[in-house]
Amino acid sequence: MVFGFALSNVIDQIPFETAALPTVKTFPVDYNPKYYFIAGTFAIITTYFAGWFPAQKASKVDPVIIIRGK
Repeated sequence: MVFGFALSNVIDQIPFETAALPTVKTFPVDYNPKYYFIAGTFAIITTYFAGWFPAQKASKVDPVIIIRGK
């Protein structure tokens, strides 16, 4: 999330010229903490499932068979 915040700061400095929004001078970025919370929650949940599914499959295999390479 720190990397995302730093990247958001860089993107926030990019000039944004449009005739539809004459008062907007840079690319609009919203720094609302709600979005950081959503991103952190999503990252934790996806990481959990990315580890849980392979672990469930591996738990059904006998370790001796894996060590012997069969």
